[in-house]
Amino acid sequence: MCTSGKQVTPRWTRPRRSTTRFPPTASRLTALCLAAFAFTIVLARPLMCEPAQGPVQLLERSIEAMERQDSLLADYCYMKTVVTEHLDRKLNVKKREEQLVRVTSVPRGPDVEVVVAVNGKPLSEKEKRDEADRRKRQSGGAAQAHLRPEDLLTQFDWSFAGTERVNGRPATVLRFRPRPGAVYDGKDSNAEKLLKKVCGRLWVDDEELVITRVEFESTGQVKSMGGVFWTVRTFSVREERKRLDDGVWIDSAGEYFVDATALLVKSIVRRSTMHTHGYEKPLRPSTQ
Repeated sequence: MCTSGKQVTPRWTRPRRSTTRFPPTASRLTALCLAAFAFTIVLARPLMCEPAQGPVQLLERSIEAMERQDSLLADYCYMKTVVTEHLDRKLNVKKREEQLVRVTSVPRGPDVEVVVAVNGKPLSEKEKRDEADRRKRQSGGAAQAHLRPEDLLTQFDWSFAGTERVNGRPATVLRFRPRPGAVYDGKDSNAEKLLKKVCGRLWVDDEELVITRVEFESTGQVKSMGGVFWTVRTFSVREERKRLDDGVWIDSAGEYFVDATALLVKSIVRRSTMHTHGYEKPLRPSTQ
């Protein structure tokens, strides 16, 4: 259950924006829950400092460390295995698909993701062209939502929710829910709708102040164009990150669920899991 925390007027230094794309077709609506919050990429480089005074201040420190972590991740490559189950209204599995995706991290922007195999088979030439067309459409900026890290500070109430261990490391748990009466000053209606309909928790690593786990879920329906384009009845997301030997924190696992309707009649119920592997550290120019 999501509970409200004490409202705190946030202090933050400079605005930054992360871009999360919303694919325009019904076949890609599953990505809505994957992209519901750009703040799931707000990860920090190791940063030692005194304990924060409150939940908002602790969150601020993670946001301010984002740029350092972002530079470490530049051009980092890894593989991601995504298993998606297409369900009926009773949650029975109708179809199961496994994709192998190559991910290249991009500073200050969405990562480049290329599907290289489906159900263990490399893409055919036609599938490769279709995949290239999909990436081109997304890079063109169609149907994208802008979710800014500073929105975390202004649109939610935050509270402490205890301490736990994530992958053996102690972490502080923060709980969040929409702040009553918060005014969204952005220009993206999809982002505003999402921000008002989610609650959840973040786990912040005590030593390095990075967000190591995030869980959130919808608190009500989210509609586009009054439900004509799509209506998301419910969605949930759980993601974890792990620290590699070189100090980089990277996505490691995720669980996703979405129950939606596209174009008023098409039912879309998806359950997905993902895990990453095959990390390739980018070659850095010698400083000597």
